[in-house]
Amino acid sequence: MFTLLPIFYLICIGSAYKLGSKIEDYAINAAYNWSIKWAIFIAFLYISAVYLNNAFVFAMFLLILVNTTLRPTFFITKNKLKT
Repeated sequence: MFTLLPIFYLICIGSAYKLGSKIEDYAINAAYNWSIKWAIFIAFLYISAVYLNNAFVFAMFLLILVNTTLRPTFFITKNKLKT
């Protein structure tokens, strides 16, 4: 269960960032990415607290590491300049 938690977390946050990359407005995109990142973090932290009592601290630090290192700009595609 401890190894599945970060895998599902990466899948969830990656798909949320991919969905957020389709938002054109910068302010709405930033607000969406910030709020969805922390909402998913809290949800997975709760899941780890309920199901991983012995490894909760390790799971929390792992989620914090992933949450701070994974950037939403990684999922934004660069459009070529059209002439």
